[in-house]
Amino acid sequence: MKPYVIEVTTFKYKSTVDANEFWMEDAKIESDYTKHQPGYINRESGYSKDQNEVVVVVRWKTHADAEASMTKFMADESVKKFANMIDEATMKMARYEVK
Repeated sequence: MKPYVIEVTTFKYKSTVDANEFWMEDAKIESDYTKHQPGYINRESGYSKDQNEVVVVVRWKTHADAEASMTKFMADESVKKFANMIDEATMKMARYEVK
């Protein structure tokens, strides 16, 4: 198995956001943005009802691929609606190397 990077992001979406609309935008992020980034392996997201929190797990070939995608993500017009749904004060992100 080749080494890769797991990127784990957790956050809450804003209380004014409709849950159905959020999950539609989340699906668009995967199909229209993330899977087209260099080094992308896969992405999945889930929701914790008891903590009202979203988790997004993305696997990348390298740390540099993950970093490049996140840098581009924050400025990319195609993800603006999704990014505006996130309560930024609750957002946490960590990356883990798999050997």
